[in-house]
Amino acid sequence: MANETPNIKIYISGHADSYVPHLNTFYPIRVGAASGGDVPDGWLRDDTGENISSKNESYCELTAQYWAWKNDSADYYGFFHYRRYFSFSEQHFRANPFGEVHEPFNDGETLKKYKIDDATIIDTVKKYDIVIPDEGGFSEKNLTLYRQYCISTVQHASDLDFVLDIIRRDYPQMYPYAKRYLNRTHGYFCNMFIMKRELFCKYCEWLFDILEKHERAVDISDYSKQARRVHGYLAERLCGIYLYYLEKTADLKILKLQRVYFENTDREQDILPAFEKDNVAAVFSANDLYAPYLSALLQSVKEHSSAEHNYDLLVLHKDISETNRRKLQKQVCGENISLRFINVKRRMTKYKNLPLRGHFREETYFRLLLPDLLPRYDKILYLDSDMIVCEDIAELYAENVENYLLAACKDADTAGLYNGYEPNKKNYMDNVLKIKKPYEYFQAGTILFNLNMFRKNYTVEEVMRFAMSYPWELLDQDVLNYLAQGKTKFIGMEWNVMVDWRGIRIKEIIGRAPHYLYDEYMRARKAPKIIHYAGPAKPWHSPSFDFADIFWDHARRTPYYETALMRMMTLQTANIKRKKKRSLLKTWARSVANVFFPVGTKRRSKLKKFLKIK
Repeated sequence: MANETPNIKIYISGHADSYVPHLNTFYPIRVGAASGGDVPDGWLRDDTGENISSKNESYCELTAQYWAWKNDSADYYGFFHYRRYFSFSEQHFRANPFGEVHEPFNDGETLKKYKIDDATIIDTVKKYDIVIPDEGGFSEKNLTLYRQYCISTVQHASDLDFVLDIIRRDYPQMYPYAKRYLNRTHGYFCNMFIMKRELFCKYCEWLFDILEKHERAVDISDYSKQARRVHGYLAERLCGIYLYYLEKTADLKILKLQRVYFENTDREQDILPAFEKDNVAAVFSANDLYAPYLSALLQSVKEHSSAEHNYDLLVLHKDISETNRRKLQKQVCGENISLRFINVKRRMTKYKNLPLRGHFREETYFRLLLPDLLPRYDKILYLDSDMIVCEDIAELYAENVENYLLAACKDADTAGLYNGYEPNKKNYMDNVLKIKKPYEYFQAGTILFNLNMFRKNYTVEEVMRFAMSYPWELLDQDVLNYLAQGKTKFIGMEWNVMVDWRGIRIKEIIGRAPHYLYDEYMRARKAPKIIHYAGPAKPWHSPSFDFADIFWDHARRTPYYETALMRMMTLQTANIKRKKKRSLLKTWARSVANVFFPVGTKRRSKLKKFLKIK
């Protein structure tokens, strides 16, 4: 065997269509297949041949183990979970008290880090009789394996005592080791191992004999949903007992490896256009906290849609909850409106050094993924989530962007900053960002991307590397402006009307822009097609802000209206308390000053001068 390549089968048990690496040693298997539901392409199923698939509710992943024992043939049998593998690296990684190393994804880089590949697995496993997990424990010190099982709210001590009785009666030579193992504070968890065939078959005979005796004798009909997983729970303790017994009594070559837990194993979606004809595709970026404000934007898109078009709406996110996703879909979806969510957490993991500043969040960079994320799309309309649509977006989507990278609106605000409102802006744009025509700088809140053209000119890796190469002042907006110079189609500013932020944007900033940009902006304000609440102050902070009435008009027809109101009221209450505190402090300071710095004295004048008080 040492000089031959053994037939190693490691079964990856799971219910959903998780991502499983394409390794010759990995065999994904759908557990509980007898209960119905889809079996992912290329996966085995546990309901063929001799099986206990229908008992998956109580036996958990053991239905895969039983199926492999009865129906498959291998030199080595191994069992992992869809989100737990062994690390085959010689390096020891920091683990939690349970003995697990945590990783966000089981992507290529992570698998490489832990040497999870066919060559390493085969070369490692063939040297041993059995591969088992490193021991783990609990965060509470001195908690034994027996005690932890007994105090769990979803487990019954009587079940563990029952199987211990079976071991004492039917396998007396193992009973002392079982007692000793359960009195330890560390053990072998998760029913994970790789065993030679002979060892595996003996283990299965022993394990399923005990579990079947428990199943026949113990009534679990009144157990809770979680407690009904009883045979899976018991098997974890029994597996530990068996491994401990082998370790102490058998002359075997045993290797212990760390367990790696993957927080997200979702398979990356292949996103197809939602409709075959007249597909108006639009994409947004948001996080879970932004759901109420995204809801208002989606409501505005829906209310200004037309029965003549189909609307394919996509939301890029990392953390929007299932509850919020369902609520938004219920709000928006209809015969000609589709709303889907794309989790980009896996893709964004590799870009850890993207600069952020001010009120900007990571979500602003999600749009840079679009050319790779949506390979089946030729173009797509991107809208920032702090917007309200006032016209049918199908009109904008119909713009011809052939031979352009994108279509966008000129940015009168940045032009005003460049013309002196922000002293260093001109030098930055001319010499750092190197924008050749600064008055053609566009505002990136509304962008119609020509994805085909982007794919021909830049890879996502190139764009992201450039984004990470410098702390650009306006982040990916600067990046897109640099990359799209000379390849941008300019559309009317009414498609991206920025609000008069804090009452200074028009008078003090846009007023400095070239007259033609100022005039275009002022015309667009009179009949906006998309309103952009750009800047840190938002209409959900105060109903008195510019164009806030239009936001609230749409928000009150969403399922989040009360949430948005509550948040605004909480914020306003906090502001009032801060102002009151400052006022009291000012009154106290003035009374103290009147004593030590009387009005009309030189000391008072010097104090005012020092504090710059008029």
